[in-house]
Amino acid sequence: MNRPFAAKSTSLLPDEEVLLLRSYDQLQTALSIGLIATWFWDLGTDNVLGDPNLLRMFGIHESAERTSLPLRVFTDSIHPDDRPRVIQLIDQGVQSGRPYEAEYRIVVNNQTRWVLARGRLTYTDTQQPFAFSGVLVDVTDRKEVELRSQIAETSFRLSVESARMGTWDYSPLTGTLIWSDRTKELFGLPPTATIDYSVFLQGLHADDRARTDQMIQAVLQPGSSGRFDCEYRTLGIEDKQLRWVRANGQALFNEQGIANRFIGTVIDITADKEAESLLQRRVDEQTRILEQQALELRTTLDASLNSIIAMTAIRDETGTIVDFMMNTANEAVIKSNFMTPDQIIGRTMLTVFPGNKDSGFFDLYARVVETGQAEQSSQYYRDEFGLEGWFEVSAVKQGSNGVVITYNNITDRKQAELAAQLQERELKDANVELQRSNENLQQFAHIASHDLQEPLRRIQAFSDILQNQFVDSLSDGERDMVRRIQKSAQRMQMLIKDLLLYSQVSTQRDSFTIVSLDIVLEDVVTDLEMTIAEKNATVDVSPLPSVYGSASRLRQLFQNLITNALKFCQTGVPPLIEIRYRTAQPSELPPVLLNDSNQAFWLITVTDNGIGFDERYKDRIFTPFQRLHKTSYSGTGIGLAISQRVTESHGGAIDVTSQDGKGSTFKVFLPVVN
Repeated sequence: MNRPFAAKSTSLLPDEEVLLLRSYDQLQTALSIGLIATWFWDLGTDNVLGDPNLLRMFGIHESAERTSLPLRVFTDSIHPDDRPRVIQLIDQGVQSGRPYEAEYRIVVNNQTRWVLARGRLTYTDTQQPFAFSGVLVDVTDRKEVELRSQIAETSFRLSVESARMGTWDYSPLTGTLIWSDRTKELFGLPPTATIDYSVFLQGLHADDRARTDQMIQAVLQPGSSGRFDCEYRTLGIEDKQLRWVRANGQALFNEQGIANRFIGTVIDITADKEAESLLQRRVDEQTRILEQQALELRTTLDASLNSIIAMTAIRDETGTIVDFMMNTANEAVIKSNFMTPDQIIGRTMLTVFPGNKDSGFFDLYARVVETGQAEQSSQYYRDEFGLEGWFEVSAVKQGSNGVVITYNNITDRKQAELAAQLQERELKDANVELQRSNENLQQFAHIASHDLQEPLRRIQAFSDILQNQFVDSLSDGERDMVRRIQKSAQRMQMLIKDLLLYSQVSTQRDSFTIVSLDIVLEDVVTDLEMTIAEKNATVDVSPLPSVYGSASRLRQLFQNLITNALKFCQTGVPPLIEIRYRTAQPSELPPVLLNDSNQAFWLITVTDNGIGFDERYKDRIFTPFQRLHKTSYSGTGIGLAISQRVTESHGGAIDVTSQDGKGSTFKVFLPVVN
């Protein structure tokens, strides 16, 4: 084995030579364990002497005949991308006499390793350089760790930037607080602002400050999970702007259980909070209206001459109906049963009216609940409490397990045959209407999935009963009141449908595929064919691109836009709707898309010659329930808000330009499929 730096000396005694060779072997073993090699470059002969570690690193076979090699043998193994730089550093070290240091890659047997080389010149007695020597260290493991760390850090930074998140890093022990530029922006501060924990507290809304501080202090306590999840408001320190922020963080603890670091992210949720607040106000407003209408309906029902009781079926362990719980009754029951509603509500039917079993009414109510089919019957009733007479009863199913019965004491009417026949025909007609009403209620129950459906169904059921069965018993004012209630219920039904549709677009995401917009527009135009013909309208659609998204949602988007154009047309002017597309220029992108600098967008325009509007109000038309033409046109004002949510869920945006009386152009921006 070569030992270039352990040349045999004739002055050494045999024992000393053995000791020296042993020390050399021990040194080589230590250097090999540390992945360190030594080298000696003779400038005069251009030969490099290397220890076995150096030869192994460069894949050079160790032999006694190859005691030294030209420098190029080693430089040829340097990675081509690093070779010019390393040779230049070697030349600079030789010329300047300063220590040489370089970190570079070597490629041996198709394997790449990272090494760190250090060396310096050796001079003669006359200060002439004659040799360049040093060490070479294998740093591959350290370099791979550094590269992985850089990749992870870059990926995290890109993820945070794409999500428009801010970050923080707080040291409870030193009080040092570091914010990203986005975090400073959410607190109304410039990127150059100096911050600490007191600045953070100052930027919180006064009503949220104490609560947020308490949550942070609790997270930093020993024994805490360290998990932080909080929503709070900020009031911009310099711009005074109110924002809603969601913060997520994690406290880290040292071996003594003391929090020494607290890191996390913040994101702006102002838009979500505003939309949530708007929807809640609308729901509260409609609930108040509904409650008022329910009160009016209750007043109307109590004024009715017909007795009405709403009941819920009671079943045994086998599911068989064994009784009914009476939940609601109007004032007319006093006349029919000589009982007040308070003596009925909350009690079982067979306890108060045991004669229903023998008369057959009980079986009728049970059939209505089980089959869903409305029924009516006239039977003689008698019970142990002294109540008897002829009663006419109509029953309609309500909900999944309820029934509403309407009845009258017709004992006097039974004495006249003619009156009885007339009443029979009226009841038959009423039964048909009640059956149709019941089918509508069943269909509505399958469609609606909102908490407002139950009171709305009750209002519709009671008003239909009054309108269809007892219209002759109501005064003109009462009939008008019933019609107004029905109209309000219809408007509420439309609002519920639009609210549910808007909620589904905000929170649910269909599976995305490549969608041809040509096929989408073809389906939309076909669906609107009758309306287009009635309006004598022209829909001119140029060939459109394919995009990545949901076909059903995109169909909803363009159907809303075309329907909007057909609705707001000018009187006496045939509607003309033109749909075109091209690649959007960066200067045309809405502000919300400016951060997507690497993403190309299609600009799809829907232009009409309708009534248009003043662009001062353009921000309002995409807000739920905002309508610029309330008195002349139907609708809830939520269609364009849904269109905006559809484009946002596809990574795009929607904008509009318009002139009052000169039409509008809606601009839909959708990502180009890469």
